[in-house]
Amino acid sequence: MRRFPMMLVIFSMLSSGCLGWAETGPDFYGEVLTDSPVPIFELQSHDGTTFNSSILEGKVVIVVFVYTRCPDICPVTSQNVAYVYENLGDRKDQVEVVSMTVDPWADDTTTLNQYVIDQNLSWPHLTGPVEKMEPVWSAFGVGLTTYSDDSDGDGVVDGFDTCPDTPKDEPLDHHGCGLDTQGGEQENSTAASSTSGRHALPGYWVDHMTGTILIDRNMQQRVFWGDIDWNPDFVIDDIDLLLEE
Repeated sequence: MRRFPMMLVIFSMLSSGCLGWAETGPDFYGEVLTDSPVPIFELQSHDGTTFNSSILEGKVVIVVFVYTRCPDICPVTSQNVAYVYENLGDRKDQVEVVSMTVDPWADDTTTLNQYVIDQNLSWPHLTGPVEKMEPVWSAFGVGLTTYSDDSDGDGVVDGFDTCPDTPKDEPLDHHGCGLDTQGGEQENSTAASSTSGRHALPGYWVDHMTGTILIDRNMQQRVFWGDIDWNPDFVIDDIDLLLEE
């Protein structure tokens, strides 16, 4: 079996000083980020051009993390962001949107371009070599792990398999637990609840923190919205607060 390198970028926003409710300042609806600058980075856009993050300076930016084979959360998030952007009205020229893949092994520029077409999106979708993506993921607090091993051969890779020694041919839930003998759908296990994005890809799995981040005009990360917590109208209100600064 081909082994993909395991990468774990610590989701450090939860540590002291990075994520929390600000004592003063605007009352954002999303979770407030502090001391989280955005580094200058250079990646490839879906249209084949080189994207340098310095062009975002002076704009409020919506940063999205997706991957094209994601069957549920990512397309919904993309459409939520499209709704937000289209409903900014004449404020759109002060706002930029950027999506970044968490699966650069599969998401080359051609694949991302087709995703943009299929989803009817209008903003850059970025990818690049893993060594270029990792520091960007780290800067945004993206937790990402890849798995490729299935030691008990039940069809669920070890990083997601919370029930070892599953009986042969028994129907499974998506955590690798037998529906008949092992209870199935074990919602309280650590592996089952560690992140909000967990999807199978051919040959490996991607386990990632999913969220959308708002950046202010000074390239500081300011607001975090979990992808399952979205309220598009509240996101627009948070963007307006950043535009007023």
